[in-house]
Amino acid sequence: MEKLKQDDVLVLTINGYGMDGEGVAHADNYVIFVPFAMKGEQVRAKVTYVKKNLVFCALKEVLRSSKERVTYDCNRFPRCGGCDLLHISYQEQLRIKKENVETLFRKNAGMDITVDEVVPSPRQLAYRNKIQLPFGSVNGKTAVGFFRENSHKIVSITKCFLHGEWVEKLITVFLEYAEKYNVKPYDEGSRTGVLRHLVARFIDNKYCIVVVTNNCRLPHASDLIVMLQEKIGEDFSLYYSPKEEHNNVIMGRTVVPVKESPFIIDVLGVKASLNPFSFLQLNNDVRDLIYTAVAAQIPDDSTVIDAYAGVGIIGATLAKRGARVYNIEIVPEATVDGDVLAEQNGLKDLVTNVNGDAAVLLPKLLTDINVKDQIYIILDPPRKGISSEVAAALNGLDCPVRLFYISCNPATLTRDVKLLSEKYDIEKVTLYDMFPQTKHVETLVVLKRRFDD
Repeated sequence: MEKLKQDDVLVLTINGYGMDGEGVAHADNYVIFVPFAMKGEQVRAKVTYVKKNLVFCALKEVLRSSKERVTYDCNRFPRCGGCDLLHISYQEQLRIKKENVETLFRKNAGMDITVDEVVPSPRQLAYRNKIQLPFGSVNGKTAVGFFRENSHKIVSITKCFLHGEWVEKLITVFLEYAEKYNVKPYDEGSRTGVLRHLVARFIDNKYCIVVVTNNCRLPHASDLIVMLQEKIGEDFSLYYSPKEEHNNVIMGRTVVPVKESPFIIDVLGVKASLNPFSFLQLNNDVRDLIYTAVAAQIPDDSTVIDAYAGVGIIGATLAKRGARVYNIEIVPEATVDGDVLAEQNGLKDLVTNVNGDAAVLLPKLLTDINVKDQIYIILDPPRKGISSEVAAALNGLDCPVRLFYISCNPATLTRDVKLLSEKYDIEKVTLYDMFPQTKHVETLVVLKRRFDD
């Protein structure tokens, strides 16, 4: 094969998948990536970028289809960048995710791990409880949608199959509002306009809606409230979040209430009050499956530390069964909300919330509570994983420990497991399909502290 260059058109046989679910082909010394192509397919693809022996292509035509290729109703896929795997049968999606996580364990941790079969999501569509949509301009009119993959060019939508009809209702209202009152979308080039993002969560038939504005108040807010009431009813909160910075962070630093309504949800019997900055897994069904699986492995009267607790929901589910729970959280507001949650659920005698860095507080907390028997530690860090300091603190513990590491990022998870393998053995690795139709997956790894003779 001659040296490949941009705009070359290739006929390829796809023989595997990449970490993002894209098709992978091999020719001579080249590794060729073709998004939306599938294993076993013959395709025509156009070269978009070449970097040494890595070639990136755009799929132009499927010449021979995989039996696992499926049809779909969405007319924005794959342009919008929201889904990666909508064209692949659900069972094949699960197989790809399992295979990719096993590959990452080999590459990042040097471990040949057999991963359990992926626990499927009860719903493969309309499962997301949160959406973040940028505003933009399409053909001179205000639109909302998703950014096209690797760009800030908006692909407008009026519905999204990963969400329920609630999103369609909100989009309708905001497009009508923008047109009726001539409220312009934010333009990144000129940094003018008002509307930057629509951020909304929908749980238990309640809405929490935030409009991110270009560092200004929300125009005609009272009229917008009336429009929302006519479309979605009274059970919603509306905020605006002024944001001046030109970066990829969606929300501003504060939110200003326009209409407030209690946003209290029920998670496995725990009542939790959420605010616009609260973290919560976006697939309610799979969240409950994971929390239930963790609880099943922790005796009722145990001592538990949640090192990245947020407002402490998972700890509260354990405290309701009699566990003594210590929550560590670095965000002060979340710790305050955690105290409120414990009070609301009658758990203040069983739940202690402490604010600070887990790397500092974890060993100190273990000294203070003087645990000599088995202790259970839950890790559910952000995508960047745990720090090397937290790993060192965990490796330095000299009491019997079982770790439950929950992660949405297998790359950082496997890196961290390698660090923890200095003192811990893996008991079980289970994948949960928190994010059907996308390349992402949630992983639960159970580890046990090893004491060498």
